[in-house]
Amino acid sequence: MDKFVNFFSSVPKKFSDSAKELGKIHTITIVAMLLALRIVLGMFANLQLSFFPYAKLSFTFIPLVLVAYYFGPVSSIILAVLGDVLSYILVPTATAFTPGITAGYIIEATVLGLIYYHENISISRSTIAQILSTVLGGLAINTYFIYTFYGLSYIHLLLLRSALLIPWSLVQVAITVLMINALNRVPIIKKNLSN
Repeated sequence: MDKFVNFFSSVPKKFSDSAKELGKIHTITIVAMLLALRIVLGMFANLQLSFFPYAKLSFTFIPLVLVAYYFGPVSSIILAVLGDVLSYILVPTATAFTPGITAGYIIEATVLGLIYYHENISISRSTIAQILSTVLGGLAINTYFIYTFYGLSYIHLLLLRSALLIPWSLVQVAITVLMINALNRVPIIKKNLSN
């Protein structure tokens, strides 16, 4: 119970510290580079299963996780919003731009930023972060805005998407833990970016 109280009491400080990060030139530069990476990954690193059009597996979580871990929830929210909007502008999909989908990405970015920022990476922390962000943003909110395109009931689509996205979030856990632990071993990153 104390862990939950400590977590919720740290939320305002994490937002405040994350907002201060945006005052640093290297933060803006790195977030901009990771935004570009997010857009490129969104264009070229998606796996859409032909027999399962209800969800896609994407590697766009990689820049989002890096920004959430190193720069916090404010920067990760900015990356999520700009990444979604710019991706749609550069490569419009067959469907119209949906702000509700962007809202789902904002929830994911907020969850990741609050759980990762100023914290040590562990398998358990990463599992909680990835599953919670997937359930709240990718499943609950994004499914609501996607179901109108397929003519399925919300619950039916939610179950179908869960069958793919929950296991994918476990793959994201492994990639996240390996990636951040490897980056934190690089001396310049450890010195300049690690918490």
